[in-house]
Amino acid sequence: MDNIKPVRIRFLDTNKFSEAVVPFNIKKGDFIVIESEKGHELVLVMGNCVYTDDTKNYQFIRKATKEDIVIFDKHEEEAQEFLNICKEESEKLGLKMNLLKSYIPLNRTKALFYYTAENRVDFRELVKIMAKKIRMRIEMRQVGVRDGVQIAGAVGVCGHQCCCNLFLDKFENISVEILTEQNLPPTPTKFTGLCGRLMCCLTFEKETYSIKNDLPEIESVIEIEGKPYTVKMYDFIGEKVIVADEEGNLRDITFTQLESMNLLKPKGCGSCNGCANH
Repeated sequence: MDNIKPVRIRFLDTNKFSEAVVPFNIKKGDFIVIESEKGHELVLVMGNCVYTDDTKNYQFIRKATKEDIVIFDKHEEEAQEFLNICKEESEKLGLKMNLLKSYIPLNRTKALFYYTAENRVDFRELVKIMAKKIRMRIEMRQVGVRDGVQIAGAVGVCGHQCCCNLFLDKFENISVEILTEQNLPPTPTKFTGLCGRLMCCLTFEKETYSIKNDLPEIESVIEIEGKPYTVKMYDFIGEKVIVADEEGNLRDITFTQLESMNLLKPKGCGSCNGCANH
């Protein structure tokens, strides 16, 4: 164990991240060759990581050589030609699929084609045609629309590279309820990414808004310094609530102040409004 370590790696065909156990002298920014279910792959080392129960142990073959890089680049050009051919043939067959990328591992075990589709696609005839044309084993891989953006890469409405393509390890389940939790207008179209799904970044502050379950509810009345105040609004970014006295004058109360005044809900308390602890 002293001579090996786990590192975070990035696959160059899907832009997905994983882990591999490598010799200790491998460092961030190195390209290495590993063996995966696709064959021998050139992957990028993103940096060190820690061992977990989920750490994958792809077989380390070697630190990439100049020849490996040359072969990879050559395969990328060849794969693009294969992709163009496959698109032409799929259109002839009337297949409703969006072909995204073709990929050839270093040891040419197969040619992979990644695609998205709304429904199941019968691509058996397409595979037969492609196998004859390129004389390689063909593997078709259907991916989700978010995986598609991760593979292709894009710039989001924020003006930055899409998070899925830049750093995300996995996709979280995102429902419209998250808009309500974050006091956002209930208009999903405003928060839809290029993939057509709710934007991944909506989950980044999910933990910040979890305190909502501990706060006094909107329009509930709390007592501060002997006076009744009605809770009007939450400000999660400022970590405070806005309350109004009986004359309508507004006042900010921080979450910390609420806690010190014992105005947060007891832990585990829901919002039934029927508890004796209210």
